[in-house]
Amino acid sequence: MNSSDCVFPQLFRGAELKRFHAERTARRRENLRHGEFKCLGCGQAVFPDVGSVSLNEQVGRATQAYAICCDCGGTVIKLLGATESDKVKDCLATNTSLARIDEGKEQAPACIGKDSRSQDSRWFTINDRIVHDWQAYARRYNSKTVQAHLISIRDFERFLEGRSFEKVTPKDAGAYRDHLVKLRTLPKEKGGLSNSTVRHRASHLAAFFTWLRGQSGYRRLSTSIPDYFALPRSASARPLAVEKRAFPSMEEAWRMVELMPSQKVAQRRDRAMVSFAFVCGFRAGALTSLRFKHLDLEQQTVVQDASEMRAKNDKSYRATWFPRTYEFRDVFLGWVQELTHLGFQQQDAVFPEIKDLGPRFPGASAVTPLATSRALQAAFARASEPLGAHYSPHSARHALKALGARICRTHEERKAWSMNLGHSDEQITERHYGKMSPARSGKIIEALNSTVAFTEDEREMILDFHEGRFVRGTDEYRIARKLAEKREQARGDDDVIE
Repeated sequence: MNSSDCVFPQLFRGAELKRFHAERTARRRENLRHGEFKCLGCGQAVFPDVGSVSLNEQVGRATQAYAICCDCGGTVIKLLGATESDKVKDCLATNTSLARIDEGKEQAPACIGKDSRSQDSRWFTINDRIVHDWQAYARRYNSKTVQAHLISIRDFERFLEGRSFEKVTPKDAGAYRDHLVKLRTLPKEKGGLSNSTVRHRASHLAAFFTWLRGQSGYRRLSTSIPDYFALPRSASARPLAVEKRAFPSMEEAWRMVELMPSQKVAQRRDRAMVSFAFVCGFRAGALTSLRFKHLDLEQQTVVQDASEMRAKNDKSYRATWFPRTYEFRDVFLGWVQELTHLGFQQQDAVFPEIKDLGPRFPGASAVTPLATSRALQAAFARASEPLGAHYSPHSARHALKALGARICRTHEERKAWSMNLGHSDEQITERHYGKMSPARSGKIIEALNSTVAFTEDEREMILDFHEGRFVRGTDEYRIARKLAEKREQARGDDDVIE
């Protein structure tokens, strides 16, 4: 292709660029192809520019070829066999690239996605520039969201067999919608897709073409195209959940923590991680990327800072430690004290790698948090095993939601509880009571922390305890006694709320 035919800036697919560099690296350890030279200067196997090649032919000996490395500019030399020598001469005579000699062995390009259809050897470039423009627009989204949308866009492009998006009609969108509905009915081993995948692909493409119609060169597209991606109700309806997601009660959660070993420092770290999950309600990514500067031990709050933590939807907020988590807090505060004695500072991770769990010295670089949440997931799995269950870190959020349902009595309290978990899903409060500020939410959670609020079941247990209806030594007896003790301690305050 002539340089005048190029459109700048030139675009290269990331997956294809990665494959190219991987292939170049692998070429260092393999036999050279015909027309390829090994540069001893930069260590690369290269196809030099044909204009730099010169041949030294000697009777009865292999032909010596000299050229200039296209990467570093150094001189490269290669002994050519008869066949390769003839091919190089042909390239010199016709002024064609040496890479053409061996192009039949070129590997198929890479594509996007995990499923078999995404790894199709066919790929198309006609829409790459507008897809690149969409990626610039989509930077507002999480990288995983962008990747999911790209998979949908490229799948639709393959369905069209590489036709330009500017020529798409409502009929094309409707045909792809019917294609998705059909895939929904097929088993996975035959290329079928789940209900969730079908719904997402349809919505991704509707959103993409809504955006596309506003771009130069695409404004003549039919306004009804996004509507044609809409699935029929039978396909878009969510299936009935077979069973609810498993999560422990707060009593079971504390039993999990109690049974966790704590002899080694790594075990105490895992125990503290599990405990703090039930104190702050953070998701696994945010919890494992926590630093000391995010904690306010005096106010008993913790900040999810999306600029420094792995936060869902890049959301930042301040959470007050949840009520009824006092035993969990003691475990976590013990861990904080242990790290403080080791010299950990504000910039250091609260839950570091095992190799970093040692004394800190002045001037040392900050301890980085865990790179992934795998350690927390493994800790939850080990902690829940003695209970005959398998709880994930996210189960702590479900347990806290269930706790809030038990002790929150007003719409405002439920709204505050929801905001303290990092989202606003109390729709009734949204409609009838308007927006709640984070400051107001924090005050309500603090009030729930400072008062003793008992549920109906708990009040009945306290009454049964005083009437001697529990057998000493049983779990029910211990729980009821603890509730009764809390009530007696609170009775010294005339403002006890029950």
